[in-house]
Amino acid sequence: MRSRQPAVIDKGTALRLLAAINLRPESRRFAIDIGGSLAKLLYVQRESEVQQELGIKKLDEAWPGAQLSVRIPEIGVILNFFAFETRNINDLVKFLRENWGSGISSKDVRATGGGAVKYAENFRQELAVVLNHLDEMDCLVRGLNFLLTKAQREVYVFDHEPLLSAAMSEPASPSVFPDLENSRKFVDASDDPFPYLLVNIGSGVSIIKVNGFEEYERVSGSSLGGGTFWGLSRLLTNCKTFDEVIELTKSGNNSKVDMLVGDIYGGEYGKVAGLDASVIAASFGKVVMKKEAPDVYGWAGMWKQFVRAIKGSSYLWLNFLLSTPVLGPLLRWMGYDKKTQEKLANLGLRSAFSANDVALSLLRMVAFNIGQIAYLNSKRYDVQRIYFGGNFIRDHPYTLAAISFAVRFWSNGETQVRESPKP
Repeated sequence: MRSRQPAVIDKGTALRLLAAINLRPESRRFAIDIGGSLAKLLYVQRESEVQQELGIKKLDEAWPGAQLSVRIPEIGVILNFFAFETRNINDLVKFLRENWGSGISSKDVRATGGGAVKYAENFRQELAVVLNHLDEMDCLVRGLNFLLTKAQREVYVFDHEPLLSAAMSEPASPSVFPDLENSRKFVDASDDPFPYLLVNIGSGVSIIKVNGFEEYERVSGSSLGGGTFWGLSRLLTNCKTFDEVIELTKSGNNSKVDMLVGDIYGGEYGKVAGLDASVIAASFGKVVMKKEAPDVYGWAGMWKQFVRAIKGSSYLWLNFLLSTPVLGPLLRWMGYDKKTQEKLANLGLRSAFSANDVALSLLRMVAFNIGQIAYLNSKRYDVQRIYFGGNFIRDHPYTLAAISFAVRFWSNGETQVRESPKP
């Protein structure tokens, strides 16, 4: 456990010190976080700068990697965030090589995450950039403590009762899909937010108990996190990006894939366990129960396999056409790219299950597991405040609802979930 109690200063003073100390060398306007799934780049741009003077010259909001820009008026800067998949780390290296300002002589960049160690030599050889590694957990705690004590409208409770009520096994529906901005109940900054649990959901999950400004310890975690969700999604569906899978969940019905209490008992199991019929008894349980058609041989069997081959190859041909320079853009504009995403990778189960339902089942399975582990740790350490952060959440209402529902379900409504941006 680490402990040291620093002096507390106000937000404006803290930000001005940050600007004066940390932004003098141009290369210090960069920061990198390389995790197991995503690599994130931050560039701090002064508001007075023109396009030609930028260290990063490519700030086109239409570019897929440009995630977010946030203005900080207290110090007159704009924070520009970029994201890359870690498996494509060379894209980040290429991006920096192509857009690094020619006037920057020093290439000394602060970095965190496991990849800051793993890929340090790549950056040194390709860019002559030295990555100054900072401890990831330390950065997380310091960042969230700053937000909790100094910043308004950064940490919030997800407050949308229709979606929370439907979070267990109700099908996703546009009728309950909320405007996230109106579903946030922001938590006011506090001089003493301690103790609390920080559940950081990246590729895996880390649970950190924070007792003070620099007094914290990692108390638990799980290997089942965002990487699990995205990895299984790649195996089970034809989606090529994380966002494509999230889009599928918006029209999914996990009760077609999951085995519910009602499927086992024909209704609720209330006498002993107090379980409603809609409670998930086994994630993906209905896949196990699905009867396979018996193998057929001879002419009938040949015809069956021929039809299956045609159906399977049709999507391969569609993917081929989507990749062509002439037809591809037109087909994507017409929405045919979604046809490939909505089909399961398993040809034998395509007729019985849809990728939309599988994606929502998978999302809720991972989210419920994280919520339950978080609640159990809150009971173990007698901590009532739980903060969730990480790219897995990323302002997605169904994910927020699933985690919030799980904590509320296991705590009987006594423990409140709070979401925060990843510091």
